[in-house]
Amino acid sequence: MTSSGLPVSVAAASRSSVDERDRVERALELHTPALYRYLVVRAGGDVHLADDLMQQLWFQAGSAGANVPDDELEFWFRGVARNLVRAHWRRQRNRPAEVPLADAALAAQLADRLSAEELPPQVLERREVRDQLLLAITSLGSLDQELIVGRYFRGLPLAELAREASMSPRAVEGRLYRARRTLQEELRELDS
Repeated sequence: MTSSGLPVSVAAASRSSVDERDRVERALELHTPALYRYLVVRAGGDVHLADDLMQQLWFQAGSAGANVPDDELEFWFRGVARNLVRAHWRRQRNRPAEVPLADAALAAQLADRLSAEELPPQVLERREVRDQLLLAITSLGSLDQELIVGRYFRGLPLAELAREASMSPRAVEGRLYRARRTLQEELRELDS
């Protein structure tokens, strides 16, 4: 018996489940930025919906993630996120045709232009390419997403990316190469 009056095995099991929840929560915190980007893009840019889906992801991770080994947690989180998005769109029975612009003011200006004038095909094509690129980037793993965003959107040098990722610059270069190859394949699949 412990000092709280619980049998030793019950107290140990309780400590073990708390440790498991902490382990899953730490892993989820690590992957949250990439998972959130994934949800925002697939929610059609609706950050409120993405927030709701992220809350559901946290809940499911806390209740079922303890059974998942450490090296499979990111893959498991992505599967849960994918299932949450699919379930949402099934309930809604309509998925947005494209991802709207993240900047509301820019989206409003574009909507005004669309109603006032015809947009040239190259502008519409760039928007489609941007949407496809966002879908492809958010399909990458957390670290690869962070490296792509850091290098090509924030313009960080390899040395700084390496420091942030606790990797050598050469390793970052290799990860970026493989991530770009994966993006090329994803974009080809989305284009077909």
